[in-house]
Amino acid sequence: MTRKYIMMICFTLLMGWSVSASSQGISFFKGTFDEALAKAKQENKLVFVDFYATWCGPCKQMAEKVFTDEEVGKYMNDKFVCMQIDVEKEGWQKETARNFNVTVLPTLIFFKADASVASRLAGAREKADLLNAAKVVCGEQLSFEKLYDRAKSKKDLADMQLVLKQAPDYVGGLEGMEAQKWIVRIDKLYAEYAKMKMGPDFINKEDFQIVSKFNKKNVKDDAVMNFMAKNLEAYMNKLGEAPGILLVEYNNKVIEQLSKAGKEEYKKYLERINGDLEAAYAIMPTGALTPYEKFKYYYDGMYLLAYKKDAASYVELMNKYLAALGDQVGANDYGEIAQNMYVMSKGKLNNEQLGQVRDWLVKAMQYEGTGLIDRINFVTMLGDTYKALKQFDKAKDAYNQGYMEALQIENKMRSAQIQMIMKRKLQSLELAK
Repeated sequence: MTRKYIMMICFTLLMGWSVSASSQGISFFKGTFDEALAKAKQENKLVFVDFYATWCGPCKQMAEKVFTDEEVGKYMNDKFVCMQIDVEKEGWQKETARNFNVTVLPTLIFFKADASVASRLAGAREKADLLNAAKVVCGEQLSFEKLYDRAKSKKDLADMQLVLKQAPDYVGGLEGMEAQKWIVRIDKLYAEYAKMKMGPDFINKEDFQIVSKFNKKNVKDDAVMNFMAKNLEAYMNKLGEAPGILLVEYNNKVIEQLSKAGKEEYKKYLERINGDLEAAYAIMPTGALTPYEKFKYYYDGMYLLAYKKDAASYVELMNKYLAALGDQVGANDYGEIAQNMYVMSKGKLNNEQLGQVRDWLVKAMQYEGTGLIDRINFVTMLGDTYKALKQFDKAKDAYNQGYMEALQIENKMRSAQIQMIMKRKLQSLELAK
C-alpha cells in the first residue's frame, strides 16, 4: 500500500469523523469571550458558556453525556454561540471566571450579547434541565417568576410541581435578601403542595425528589415523614431503598436534636427503630449490633455529653460499644465517638479524657481504605488533641500530614481551602508553644 494511499485513507477517516461530530452535539466556539459576544451580536444570538476545569468529574460527565446529545446540539447551536472556559487557564479565561464569580464547577451561564447574565446554573445538569433553562432564556417557556405566579394563583398541582423542581436552580443563582425572599416563598409553596398532594399519587419519583430537597429534616412528628413511614412498603416497591434511607436520616436527626437538648423524649423516637421504622433501619448495615442497639449506644452517649456533661460516663459507654462491635469495628466508629466527645465538650476535657480521644483517633488512622476526607478530619482532630495536651511536635506532625493528604483531593478549590486551614493551624501552633 503506497504512502499516498495511506494518507488518503487517513484524510477520509478524519473528514468522516469531523462531519459526524459537527452533525451532533454542541459545536463550541474556539475564540475568546469577547469574540463570542461579538459573534452573538452579529448573528442575533445569545451566548452559552460552560465554565469547567480539567479535573472536574461532573464537568466531564456533562461533556460526554449532555453536550454530545443530538437534540441538545441542534437547539443550542441554533440559538446560542456556545463556548467552554477553563477556569484555571491563565489569561482571559481565568479572568472571565473570576469576573462572573464562578466558584462551583461546572457553572453554566447564559449571556446576552452585551455580556449581561440572563441565567446561570451551578453544578452539572441533565439534558432536560439544560434544555429547559435554555428555552426559558429564549422566551419559549415561562420564566420561573411567571410560572410561580401562575402556580400560586391557580393552585394547579402540575405547575406547583414544576416550580418546585426548578426552584433549587433558580434560587441557587440569587444572593442576599432576594435569595431569602424566594426561599420563604418556595417553602410556603412546598408546604401547600405536599398538603394538597399527599395520598397515593404522592408516591412517585418526582415528588420523592421534591420531598428530599424541601422537607424539614428535624421536625418532630412531621406529616410528610409520617405519611412516608405509613406507606414505606409502597414507596420502596416503587423507588427502592432511597425512601427508607431518608426516613432513617430524618429520625436520627430528631433523636440527635432531642438528646443534645437534654430531653428524654429522644427515647420515644429511638423506639421507632424497633417499631414503625424497622423496615427502614433494616437497610442500614450495623455490623454485629442490631440497628436499635447501635443507635442506642450512640445517642445515649450524646445525651451524656450534651446534657449531663458526663465525659467519664461517655467514655465508659463508648468502650462498651466498641467491645460489642468486636471484629466489626471500623475507622468511622472510632472517629465518630472521638469527634463527638471533643466537639460536644467544646474541648473542655482533662488530660486523661484527651488521652482517650487521642487513642481513639490513632486507632481510626490505622485502618486502610478510609475515605480521604475522613482521614483528613481524623488527623486534624488528632492534631488539635495533641495541641491541647501540649504535645506540640506531634501536633505539628499531624497538621503536616493533613496538609499532605489535602494535596490528593481532586477538587482543587476544596484542596486549597483545606491546605489553608492546615497552614493556619500550624501558625497558631507556633504561637501556642
